[in-house]
Amino acid sequence: MSDALVKVLRRFEERLAGLEGEVAASATHWKAVHLHKALSVLPHDHAAAELHLDELDRVELAREYPEIAADQAPTVDEIRSRFDMIAGGML
Repeated sequence: MSDALVKVLRRFEERLAGLEGEVAASATHWKAVHLHKALSVLPHDHAAAELHLDELDRVELAREYPEIAADQAPTVDEIRSRFDMIAGGML
């Protein structure tokens, strides 16, 4: 496995853990949207997944992209389950 893929998997894991911690505090919708998008491309294109993680880190994202509110994001539990399946024993 490439170092770049491991780096993206670890970064995703960190963001997902943060989002899971914010669920009780009503995490904002756009965070789940970008994690879901990163997860969707992760198995095929870890560079594209990293771009989605960059978007997640942008503080101003919600103001810049109001159309995200129209996206239907999966629950944090669904993201965790899918990530665990993809990462498997890689981490």
